[in-house]
Amino acid sequence: MTGDSALSTVTHVIVDEVHERDRFSDFLLIKLRDVLQKQSNLKLIISSAALDANLFIRYFGSCPVIHIQGRPFEVKEMFLEDILRSTGYTNKEMSKYKKEKQREVKQQSTLTEWYSAQEDSSKTESQRQRSVPNLSEEYNLMDDVGDTVFNQLTEKDANCLEPWLIKEMDSCLSDIWLHKDIDSFAQVFHLILTENVSVDYRHSETSATALMIASGRGFLSQVEQLISMGASIHCKSSNGWMALDWAKHFGQTEVVDLLESYSASVEFGNLDESSLVQSSGNDLEAEDRELLKAYHHSFDDEKVDLDLIMHILYNICHTSDSGAILIFLPGYDEIVSLRDRILFDDKRFADNAHRYQVFMLHSNMQTLDQKKVLRSPPSGIRKIILSTNIAETSITVNDVVFVIDSGKMKEKSFDALSCVTMLKTVWISKASAIQRKGRAGRCRPGVCFRLFSRLRFQNMLEFQTPELLRMPLQELCLHTKLLAPINCPIVDFLMKAPDPPPALIVRNAVQMLKTIDAMDPWEDLTELGYHLAELPVEPHLGKMVLCAVVLKCLDPILTIACTLAYRDPFVLPTLASQKRAALLCRKRLTAGTFSDHMALLRAFQAWQKARSDGWERTFCEKNFLSQATMEIIIGMRTQLLGQLRASGFVRARGGADIRDVNTNSENWAVVKAALVAGMYPNLVHVDRGNLVLTGPKEKKVRFHPTSVLNQTQYKKIPPANGQAAAVQALPTDWLIYDEMTRAHRIANIRCCSVVTSVTVALFCGPARLPRNALQEPSLLRGDGVSNENSDSELEDEANSNSALLKLDEWLHLKLDSEVACLLLQLRQKWHSLFLRRMRAPSKPWSQIDETIIKAIITVLSTEEQAAGLQQPSGIGQRPRPMSSEELPLASAWRSTSSRNSSAETELPDDSSNAEKILMKSMPPEFQPKKYNKKNTSHSKRTSDDRSDQSSARSTDSSSYPSPCASPSSTTSGKASQSPSPRSNMPVRYFIMKSSNLQNLDISQQKGIWSTMPNNERKLNRAFWDSSMVYLIFSVQGSGHFQGFARMSSEIGSEKSQDWGSAGLGGIFKVEWIRKESIPFQFAHHLLNPWNDNKKVQISRDGQELEPQVGEQLLQLWDRIPLAEKTQLS
Repeated sequence: MTGDSALSTVTHVIVDEVHERDRFSDFLLIKLRDVLQKQSNLKLIISSAALDANLFIRYFGSCPVIHIQGRPFEVKEMFLEDILRSTGYTNKEMSKYKKEKQREVKQQSTLTEWYSAQEDSSKTESQRQRSVPNLSEEYNLMDDVGDTVFNQLTEKDANCLEPWLIKEMDSCLSDIWLHKDIDSFAQVFHLILTENVSVDYRHSETSATALMIASGRGFLSQVEQLISMGASIHCKSSNGWMALDWAKHFGQTEVVDLLESYSASVEFGNLDESSLVQSSGNDLEAEDRELLKAYHHSFDDEKVDLDLIMHILYNICHTSDSGAILIFLPGYDEIVSLRDRILFDDKRFADNAHRYQVFMLHSNMQTLDQKKVLRSPPSGIRKIILSTNIAETSITVNDVVFVIDSGKMKEKSFDALSCVTMLKTVWISKASAIQRKGRAGRCRPGVCFRLFSRLRFQNMLEFQTPELLRMPLQELCLHTKLLAPINCPIVDFLMKAPDPPPALIVRNAVQMLKTIDAMDPWEDLTELGYHLAELPVEPHLGKMVLCAVVLKCLDPILTIACTLAYRDPFVLPTLASQKRAALLCRKRLTAGTFSDHMALLRAFQAWQKARSDGWERTFCEKNFLSQATMEIIIGMRTQLLGQLRASGFVRARGGADIRDVNTNSENWAVVKAALVAGMYPNLVHVDRGNLVLTGPKEKKVRFHPTSVLNQTQYKKIPPANGQAAAVQALPTDWLIYDEMTRAHRIANIRCCSVVTSVTVALFCGPARLPRNALQEPSLLRGDGVSNENSDSELEDEANSNSALLKLDEWLHLKLDSEVACLLLQLRQKWHSLFLRRMRAPSKPWSQIDETIIKAIITVLSTEEQAAGLQQPSGIGQRPRPMSSEELPLASAWRSTSSRNSSAETELPDDSSNAEKILMKSMPPEFQPKKYNKKNTSHSKRTSDDRSDQSSARSTDSSSYPSPCASPSSTTSGKASQSPSPRSNMPVRYFIMKSSNLQNLDISQQKGIWSTMPNNERKLNRAFWDSSMVYLIFSVQGSGHFQGFARMSSEIGSEKSQDWGSAGLGGIFKVEWIRKESIPFQFAHHLLNPWNDNKKVQISRDGQELEPQVGEQLLQLWDRIPLAEKTQLS
């Protein structure tokens, strides 16, 4: 319709599968309806097997309807109750149900007595004194070694607890509820930690958990502590109440707000079947009702019962000789899990894997794989297809005879009030259920196994919610602008849809696009806006990626942006102790950076490393990560990078090639600058006086329990004032966040990072600031300092030389007057440069452009150091290339749209003054110490300091090349003569075990080493993929590390006759750096996450160390007194 919008040469238009109601089909219907009003000769035919006919009859003005009878074979339906009855499926939990049912009746009676009991706030004299340890001393301050106990905890089932434990827990919970004995929580926490009692332990006589009791009594601090310890907010007592219901019933408004804010941010699709059977199950037969009650009691309805699917699969394969099986699953995670069960884990299938062809269908899979599934398998081989809802309509496999329908799907939903997008598991609609059933009867009579009851089917929505009502509205508005007629406001165009989104919410989204400079005041797309419309991510993530291109730190941002666009790769375990262990995994990955984004980045990089070594599945299990999510993310990265190449931002060679746009990827301060530019206006400020976080509209913001910033120390029991302690520990006064969920007076933020005020000043706010954005000291004295009570001002009291920089209505920074002027000019230079790159992505960089970026990077790095923030190593490492067969993503995202030129007002670019500004902007002349609260003196650097290309050098540098130095940093001696095709790559660390001390003497004398053949490929790959490879040597049985060396050549085929050990491979050159021996006892605190968190000395030959751990191990040679070391030679 781009070339002929009136369709003047077209007589008929057919739109099939219109029931899917994605945004593009709705856009098309809007345009076609407008054309129909002008073209009377045009005929429009819309079709679907499950069409909401009444809606479209109204939309197109009483159009005629034609019903066409299909000719599929008969398909037998089996609902959940039929499956349970006919196959005899049961599990351990179902067997327990009858006993527990009798207990539930008694528990409900006791619970009723609790509710009606007189509230006695005084403690009775008969209460015994409990011997409770000093929790603050024993549990709060834990080091890394102590935390590993979490990974080994197995919470005891209530039935396995010793009688005294049950009696003690019941007594404590009763005292808390009946007597408001808040001190009993200390004993509850003690038993949870020392006796492995579940934090969700249920009172044996009432089934109430500690969280429910704390919520009902209004003990806010204890509620926070329990949630931080992993307590489930979705557990139900015998009367069906969750903790939130307890708080509501007893009028505990603060607790209600807290729990609602947490539950609003959890991917919880409200799939509770037990309540449905309880309330509406009277129409069922008694046997079916009891079967369903027992089943739903035994299984989490939020998940997909893969055990039941395997049971059905086995029955099909043993009762029928042929016929393909199509299994509908919600998402890629479930598809991968079920595939692994069939091919590897379940011996009934794995031992006969040659009899099965297993195919995976997902919108993010390669097209080639989707074509293979259409072919008929050889005789005697059963085809099993694992698919999302793509097989409902998009792909038709004709030989399918059996369908197993989980009844669930992953649906992207957008909450317009909280501006949060979530991928939730939800029930499908009746229309989809009918479509799925129809897949089974195309070649012969079939069977459809439905993993939901008839009752659930009757309560399903008739049709799926249209995508226009579910998708993020900013993304929607960008698309609308490309498709709507010229001069037609976005809100007016969307109001023409069959199911239009609310007009007010659309206007708010348009305003947000103006805030991030994607639209001008007249609602026209800017140059940035056109690029954002082309990128397959939400606008703020797209802006983040484009800023990373200009700042030359693309690769880390690609990973972070794709992770935020898809979903959190960390899996939320069921057991509370595992939840704590999962949080510690996140914590360790942050490397002391106070950043959830760093955890996402390093998790992906560590998974890539495990993948290349062939143990990614075990790695994901150990670190609570979803392998399927990681595979999707790497495919999304490929797709996004491809679009950047197509737009000219990344070139194949020369300037702006993949190396050039990653020049600064090792510098975390620069990466955070791109994060800030994309996340704006998602900022909160630290109110140091009240120890709270504040936002533009929120006076009190909390960290979400899953954020690593929520717990500042490694602690088993979070402190009662955990939020205040977390805020107090923050090194800077500003944070960015990805999502904020609100519930009444409480707001929660998740995925946060601390940032400096300089980063905020340079990268937040609109590109064009008003003329009065900077208020000089004289103006401030004249009007008594505007916004005096604003909690967003950086300092409480302005001195006489302070200026006020207003970035928006809320974001005000009080700065030294000269510093504010310099920052404002540098900010203008940045925005002018960014605009030039948007207008001409392929244009070569000028010298002045390079100078501007260098100045910005120097300022950012200096400020990061002044705040005491760590510069982790290895964050710029690029993922290893994958073959096309490995990539899980083909073209799931939207296609690129054509770009039109658009005018945008450019900031004044005083090029003649640039040198002066930039010289002032660089240390030591530029020292913005007056706006740093701690007034930390800045590190001075020379003008030729290469901080724009490297991380900050370690302050405790030694005679050997620093492990955390930039790959591009020069090293002394022979190191500088080695091949260097590996600039800007990470540092790697390996343990080398020797059978005797003599071999180490030979190595030091000749500068060579040999390892076992099974290590050679790994070391060679590390040598060429990394900037530096360190080898730490240890003689077996010596109890010491004997020093470390640098690998200076690849491993060849020539072997040495000098070694006293047989079976060693080819020799390679090494440069010994330290030769003193260090006893293992000095390294006992170093645990290697890449070796099941074992101590570094418990390593096999060739074991790689996680970079942070390797760096710390090498630093021991400088920190241990000489008397404790022994010279090897």
